[in-house]
Amino acid sequence: MTTLEVHTLEAGRAFLPKKLLFNDTTPANADTVDEFPAHFFHLRHQEKNLDLLWDVGVRNDISAHPPAMQALFEAFLHPYVPEDAPTGLSRNGVAPESIDYVFCSHAHFDHTGDPDRFPNANIVYGAGTQAHVRPAYPIDPESRYLESLFPEGRTLELTKRDFKPTEGLAPWDAACDFFGDGSLLLIDAPGHMPGHMIALTRVEGGYLLLGGDSCHCEAHLKEYVPGGRMGFGMHKDADGARENISKIVKFTKSRGNVRLCLAHVGTYKDWEEVVVKEGEGG
Repeated sequence: MTTLEVHTLEAGRAFLPKKLLFNDTTPANADTVDEFPAHFFHLRHQEKNLDLLWDVGVRNDISAHPPAMQALFEAFLHPYVPEDAPTGLSRNGVAPESIDYVFCSHAHFDHTGDPDRFPNANIVYGAGTQAHVRPAYPIDPESRYLESLFPEGRTLELTKRDFKPTEGLAPWDAACDFFGDGSLLLIDAPGHMPGHMIALTRVEGGYLLLGGDSCHCEAHLKEYVPGGRMGFGMHKDADGARENISKIVKFTKSRGNVRLCLAHVGTYKDWEEVVVKEGEGG
């Protein structure tokens, strides 16, 4: 079976107030902020000689974002980028020009980076992304998104038809087997925003479930249930987000060889090879 080699880096950080994450905040702590990393993943498909990225983190030139996004930066996000994705990759021997595909879990600023820095890559988005975010800035001066996220001739958006019935993936019933060898299964998971997707990739020892922004802290994996403490201020569709987390929890608990990797949760060593060791699954 084909496996991918996966390494992870961090590209940027930002801040979120507790009132967006939990529903039991008080006036005393509602605006207290927590700092979150933006993890991204380099995937190497050795058999096909392909270099892939899952998400890209935050672009280095924060000022390039639209005015509507700048307002959110000033209000609470306050992003900063000690090292962006192209720099981190280059430092570890991977030229940005060598990247063949960039899979964006969704189109938010802390996942898309700057596509122009990966000039030879196809940029892959989930189904419904462009209908939700385009026209973007500067065509729509009020948009929080940039038109440059969708480079002409290099943008590939999945459609619902790309997600085929897939055995052994319950509670999901469909996935896009992107390379046709089971090494990278893309799964439609639009609760966070339209077009949001997650991915199941086969690695040494099992599988990584790359969860994007399915949730933003470990507590949400228990507190997502009705009556739980999870707040849904970061999600476009609360019911869809709750359903997505429920499926993730069920899947990882039913399989002892799956490690969940979320964009803003956990810590990794620099350029850590992400594998599944005994006891990490579920």
